Amino acid sequence: MLDRSQGRVTTGFQPGREVAAMPNDQASLAALYGPVLAGLCAEELRERHPRIQAAAAAGDFRTLLSEAHALRGVAANFGLGVLAEDLLTVEMAARQQDSGGLHGALGRLPGEVAKALAALGQG
Repeated sequence: MLDRSQGRVTTGFQPGREVAAMPNDQASLAALYGPVLAGLCAEELRERHPRIQAAAAAGDFRTLLSEAHALRGVAANFGLGVLAEDLLTVEMAARQQDSGGLHGALGRLPGEVAKALAALGQG
């Protein structure tokens, strides 16, 4: 995105930016980032999402926090704002060891990961 007021180019997750302005269903993230980078992002999604689910099932908050944080960084850098927000919720709940707080965000992750993979041309 070009910020004409300051003459700079910004991409990815921007704190304070409306989540709705960064949907997971962008027309073609692969075209924007190239198939190699889109493939690397998809690989991270496919590897880390099951680890997040397994850590949550085991009550392993430390691993859950680490995996959610890493995947949130990937999602944010690829403009997958909804997924990044859900992963932030998982991170915060894991940091507080709040099993109840994890439920909603963990329930949304499979759908958001699927949307992200489709947007990356990898679904």
